[in-house]
Amino acid sequence: MSRGWDWESVEGLLGLDDPGEWDLAFERGEARLGTAVTGLAFHCSLAEASPRIARAMRLPDAAQRGFAFTAAGHAARLNGELTTELYAARRAVRGHIS
Repeated sequence: MSRGWDWESVEGLLGLDDPGEWDLAFERGEARLGTAVTGLAFHCSLAEASPRIARAMRLPDAAQRGFAFTAAGHAARLNGELTTELYAARRAVRGHIS
């Protein structure tokens, strides 16, 4: 556990402010990546958070994907825009929803 982030219980993950920590958790296959990417949306620049949000939008767990879309909404609200990468990720997923 790093700086109060508990990947098992999700405690502290909304405070995640280290994109590198998210990347390491992704490599480890942590289950709460969508929750944690919301923290990045709140605490990091759009440029730092965007690739991770887009990656989380493709997670296998539907609930965690949902959190990634919430993170994208927060990023848009906080920054007044989304990146081209996030628009593309949203379009790609929307095309797969029946």
